[in-house]
Amino acid sequence: MKTSTSSYLPPPVACERLDALLARFGGSYLDSKNVEVESGATSAANRVAQLPGGRVFGSGTVLAPDGSSVANDVSTDFGGPADSHWLLGYTRIRPPVRIAGATAVVAVNLGTRYCHWLLEELPRLLALERSAGTGIIVSQRAPFIREAFDLGRFSGPILAVGRHTHFECEQLLIPPLTGRAGEPSPLGVKRVAEFAAPWRGTVSVFGDKIYVSRENAGRRRVLNEADLWLHLEARGFTKLRLEELSWRDQINAFAHAREVVAPHGAGLANLVFSPAVTRVVEFFHRDYVNPCFTRLAELKNLDYHVVIPAGPDAIRHEPQGNRLDLHADVPAILAALRKN
Repeated sequence: MKTSTSSYLPPPVACERLDALLARFGGSYLDSKNVEVESGATSAANRVAQLPGGRVFGSGTVLAPDGSSVANDVSTDFGGPADSHWLLGYTRIRPPVRIAGATAVVAVNLGTRYCHWLLEELPRLLALERSAGTGIIVSQRAPFIREAFDLGRFSGPILAVGRHTHFECEQLLIPPLTGRAGEPSPLGVKRVAEFAAPWRGTVSVFGDKIYVSRENAGRRRVLNEADLWLHLEARGFTKLRLEELSWRDQINAFAHAREVVAPHGAGLANLVFSPAVTRVVEFFHRDYVNPCFTRLAELKNLDYHVVIPAGPDAIRHEPQGNRLDLHADVPAILAALRKN
């Protein structure tokens, strides 16, 4: 049965900055002991905003209370122009679900992927005061999110978004974004590392050399992993399948590792927990060389090495290459581990 177009709301027609939206609808910025100023940013850009009647659509898009505009400086649109947003002109917005009390939006675009949750969404959560009863709008209900809420003693209800979810909040709290998609900020990295410190532990059962395997993944598997593992095991490495570990164990493993070897994958976002000068060897398929963890390695002062197998074609970052299985250049990986 087709849905009547009368059940959809008019789409937003403009983008505006959060400051302007707050001024139009009686919102304000809150003082918070959890907020620090990012270098080069204004203080307002690093404070939690409160917007009466504010709306949230899809993966964290903040709308005006009347739905007429998008606060695009706090609503990520990965790959879109800075002065526009994909929701403008979108004609399938259903009436919102109304939520009483205070509700904070921390969800970000791509937040269903672990690395974006850890480096972009979690820092937003950590900007909030721990207040009993405050709802939190998040990207997903993964187990590691529950662990993070327990660690941070966030006791309010968790509201997971979907592509077409639409909330109208009696009081919408809007923490600032830190960094951009794939570009973590110094402040975001600092917040996450300090937050997880209680779970670092004094020792790790995984040792100080870890290999992150993708053998159970549906894509970017290492076709010659048996050969690579033969050499790494002889060097004292422990093989980790991160999807089998709790978030607490992942923190512990990376916090105590002094050597990390891994094919490119979201699990390397856990380098945010690693100490300075940890040696990291990340290896790639020639068609999918994604530099997103280079910035994180720089911020953490890691001894970071990239290994790309030799080949006749140019090195590329093709979106389709994200699904390709790869061969590890075993001699080059071992050479990177031996470098002084």
